[in-house]
Amino acid sequence: MPAVIQELGAILLQVLLPIILLAGAGFVLRRRVDVSPRAISRVVYYVLTPCLIYTSLLTFSFDPEITSRSLLFAAVQMIIVGGLAYFLTRRWGYSGGLASAFIITTILLNNGNYGLPLNLFAFGETGLAYALLLFMFNAVFAGAVSIYLAISGQDNGMAAIKRTLKQPIIWAIVLAGVSRATHLIPTGSLMEMLQMTGQAAIPVFLIVLGMSLAQTDVRANLAPVLRLTTLRMIISPLIALAVASVVGLSGVAYSVAVMQASMPTAVNSIVITNEFETAPDFTAGVVLMTTLVSLVTLPILLFFLR
Repeated sequence: MPAVIQELGAILLQVLLPIILLAGAGFVLRRRVDVSPRAISRVVYYVLTPCLIYTSLLTFSFDPEITSRSLLFAAVQMIIVGGLAYFLTRRWGYSGGLASAFIITTILLNNGNYGLPLNLFAFGETGLAYALLLFMFNAVFAGAVSIYLAISGQDNGMAAIKRTLKQPIIWAIVLAGVSRATHLIPTGSLMEMLQMTGQAAIPVFLIVLGMSLAQTDVRANLAPVLRLTTLRMIISPLIALAVASVVGLSGVAYSVAVMQASMPTAVNSIVITNEFETAPDFTAGVVLMTTLVSLVTLPILLFFLR
């Protein structure tokens, strides 16, 4: 038992403490200073994250088999958990914006500004590489589904496709593919500048997370918030453990896949549900509650996965 406590303490100090400190700094900053988290998050979204993805895709070495298995895992996991969320909305009688927001907050994961630094601290550069793959999949595909659900009843499905194709993450992926195919890869000071810009994304991710949580009230829609939190933070990780085994992942790739699938709900879900008035108060409550619960569930998962 003392060894277990010691290992959990090491996880908290080495992995979660840096995350808590930076997110805490963002939380205090938002409470004490009149600064807009949306403005900073846009810098992260439109500048820092694309640079991180572009340079990572050019510099990291991805095993083709592990990459394909990781992406298969992400697709199967999203379909199973999203399908379960849809079933539960029907079972509990949720409709309209609440039903859409329930599914959105289930599939749209905070595996960017929470998952990337966590996997970097826990599993090193290799962990960050596979975490990036899963982050990109979730940002593109879960993001497209979330936008479609949010605008359902207001517009047609083509709007979601067009909006997704305009996202800077997509262009970073495409540009990296073109650079690799044509061997036109930045070198010298240009590459160093792009890498430095991308590396800034991880700490700023966490500051934005803390700033977003500082303006959230979990008391709205408490019952559905607690139900979603149970699905997102307890049931989904159990499903991920099974799916990762079935698709044949192992080692660091297995651990990263499970961790990325066990992240709390993405802060970006608040942006989407606010934009289309799809139960934004419920979504904000879910982001706060799942993030708080993750401080308990993620160390336990890391203890078994490391």
